[in-house]
Amino acid sequence: MRPLLRLESTVPAAGLVTFLLVFGVLGGPSDPAPAARWVGLGVLVAPAIMVYAHRGAAAWAGLLGAVLWTPLATGFATVLTTWAYAAVTILVARLDTDPAPLPVPHRRPPAPYSLPHVAAPAEVGGFALLVGSAAGVVWVGVDDAAVPWLAATIAAFGLGCALLTRAVRAQAALRRLFTVPQPVHAVRAVEQEGYVHVLLPAEDGRTAREFAFDVAEPEPRHDEDDVHTEAAVLYGDPRPGSWCALEVGDRLHVPVGPVGEVIEVPYDVVEGLPREIEDDEEQLVDPEALRPADRDADAFQPREHRISPRRAWTATTAIGLGAALGLAELARFAGLPREALIAVAAVAGAAGFEYGWRSQLRPRLRWHAGGLAAVGFRESTRQPWATDSAIVHDDEGTVVLTAGEAVLTVPVPAPWPSRSHQRTADQLVAALRDTRIRALEMSPLPPPPLIDQPRRPVALVVLWAVSVAATTLIVN
Repeated sequence: MRPLLRLESTVPAAGLVTFLLVFGVLGGPSDPAPAARWVGLGVLVAPAIMVYAHRGAAAWAGLLGAVLWTPLATGFATVLTTWAYAAVTILVARLDTDPAPLPVPHRRPPAPYSLPHVAAPAEVGGFALLVGSAAGVVWVGVDDAAVPWLAATIAAFGLGCALLTRAVRAQAALRRLFTVPQPVHAVRAVEQEGYVHVLLPAEDGRTAREFAFDVAEPEPRHDEDDVHTEAAVLYGDPRPGSWCALEVGDRLHVPVGPVGEVIEVPYDVVEGLPREIEDDEEQLVDPEALRPADRDADAFQPREHRISPRRAWTATTAIGLGAALGLAELARFAGLPREALIAVAAVAGAAGFEYGWRSQLRPRLRWHAGGLAAVGFRESTRQPWATDSAIVHDDEGTVVLTAGEAVLTVPVPAPWPSRSHQRTADQLVAALRDTRIRALEMSPLPPPPLIDQPRRPVALVVLWAVSVAATTLIVN
């Protein structure tokens, strides 16, 4: 799910809202020709899928779609809605601007023996989609029954253009790496077949940025078989998505892909390696993050974490109603009868509310010195604390903890509203670590706390029924 929850997801979300407004509220295109609505749908769908391949191409698609919708619109509200959608795509693309140059020496890397051909999968996929979209246009031209495929044809054409743009930009970035002076960094690196692993120490020597990228085999080939770090020179900006080259002695590693994830790790200056962290050091409690109630709580007092009810119910309602509205509008758009539309809204709403129930309302965690009990998306568990138990959070609203034989992921979104009693991720991690440390100092310990399997509340069924009724009224 995480790739779908990135910044790019704001574009498909805006596209869904635009679709519901334009076709569900504002009446769709003014042109009564059957092809008009499918072309209009295609130019709304295209940026939503193109943005995952290339943000800039998606922005151009959103802009061209708004231009197309301007003469098709039935009123000013439709024009404003489609241009607002284009503005979202442009705003997301603007975040791709290059950062300011780093305050480090710059020089051109050594000339490579040859430049590899990069981004071949994107290039092949782009050409295949363009050929498929051309075939779709021919099909529509000879068969009137194929007109509904215009939307898919336009979306495929847009995605093909985005993939080709991605391939061209990647090849251009690789050429620019060796023709323009680049930031130069002294690093430690591990050379392995097909990629290099790089450590960029901080100025204080206590931490280092760690990342890797795929490379072509250097010329001449490195003959040593043992894996170890060596002093090296990095050319380029070490951030995700940028292109860097690595010089190790007389060997130049030419990249075939951009830098991947960059993480910060403790660094051992003497060994030139990431410093090993002891479990006790990793699991220290941040006293500033402990709530007074958690600091003063009895070790055997059960405490519980849940997503704040107002946030959970709001998210569940939005998921269920949005699923019902979106698919019902698609059903109406496809010309299905009223009975089928109601059935689609009921099934989509039920699936949406079920997902909201399992991801927002159902999860809960209870703990004390004896262990913890949790109810998650699918199942529940009870586990005692162990010496190797660990609690961390990933800065994305999830706490990951190991206890006994279980590895649990606990959703901890930001509390909403701000005055709610839900713990933040830092506060929950501190409370759990504090309880774990106290448990390891005690003996004997009671069993983990009991936790009841929550049942679906009647309000959930009522909300589903209201959503289906509202969807039927809105769409019709």
